[in-house]
Amino acid sequence: MRSWFREKKKKDWLVLFLIFLGFLLVLVLLYAKFLHERESSVRHHSEEITQRPIKVMVPVASSGSIYTEVLGRVRGKQTVLVRATVSGWVKQIDSGRGQKIEKDGIILELYDYRVETQLDEAKYNLESARGKLAEADRIYRRNSALFEKGIVSEDETEASRNLLEAASASVKALEASYNRAKWNYENLKIRSPIQGQVVEIVPDIGQETRNGDVVAKVVNLSGRKVIAGVDVSVARSVKRGDVLEVYLARDGTVETVEGEVGGVSPGSADFSGTYDIEIAISDPSVKWWPGEIVSVKIPVQKFDSVVKIPKRAILSDSKGAFSFVLVEKDGEVSKVKVKPNWIDDNSAYIAFDPLPPDSRIITEGNFGLLPGQMVRVVD
Repeated sequence: MRSWFREKKKKDWLVLFLIFLGFLLVLVLLYAKFLHERESSVRHHSEEITQRPIKVMVPVASSGSIYTEVLGRVRGKQTVLVRATVSGWVKQIDSGRGQKIEKDGIILELYDYRVETQLDEAKYNLESARGKLAEADRIYRRNSALFEKGIVSEDETEASRNLLEAASASVKALEASYNRAKWNYENLKIRSPIQGQVVEIVPDIGQETRNGDVVAKVVNLSGRKVIAGVDVSVARSVKRGDVLEVYLARDGTVETVEGEVGGVSPGSADFSGTYDIEIAISDPSVKWWPGEIVSVKIPVQKFDSVVKIPKRAILSDSKGAFSFVLVEKDGEVSKVKVKPNWIDDNSAYIAFDPLPPDSRIITEGNFGLLPGQMVRVVD
């Protein structure tokens, strides 16, 4: 009985020992797995440190420009201030504001009884003088015929010839007076000198208008032009024939057209101190109204053999003494000193020549990189 208990006790200890041994084996296996994963993680982390992921761009040499934007005002192809050439009172307005009008079309009519009276007087004086001329001509012809027969003396014939010449001169003078009076009368009807659209009529019915007063403004809308005021540095960078980009933002859309510089004013405006640039818009589809404000892009600097890069690709030293970019070639980083010419807040031009051949500019992941460090390019 005692030996049986002893045997059973030995079996229990053996089972317990085997369980403990299995537990130790599991611990060893788990620890080995932990060491392996840790080693793999360290190796992977080390690879990431030695080969930083980056994004790059391939530099391509091209020409580029830096622009400034100025505001301009739209005008018609031709704007004419119509002036009265005679004085009078406005009797009738024939063309309303915004109405299209043909060349020589009547804009408004004036009334002045003095002009009508002068025309009637000149007409009657001319008719009387023509009658006297006819009578003088008859007398001269009669005296010439009688002189040939010896009935009338030479002095009498000469006197009749002088009277004929005086009558002829009087007729010519009165014809000039009549034509002047007729011109004044006809100019009581003020006509448009061009084909276009009436944009303004100054006087109202019954208002007195004097010779030389502006009575209307007519605009030729078969084309457009833009007048932009710029400072002297921009005016010097523009010349006749340059093509500029002009755009109008309206109702959430932007309409862009090209215009040709027609000229630059040689002097500045007294009030603003700016110089005017005239830009002709020949595109017939443009229906901008005179007076609308547009934007004009004017190139102030032009470059050859440059690369346009984003702002994030440009770095500077700790004191900001100079700028540089980091480039990648064959997985290795190198540093290139640059002088950026800023296009706007997000991009700049840099010279293409200083970049190493077959290198690529690092645009993302460049912070903290050192020359000679290994990197890997990712999409």
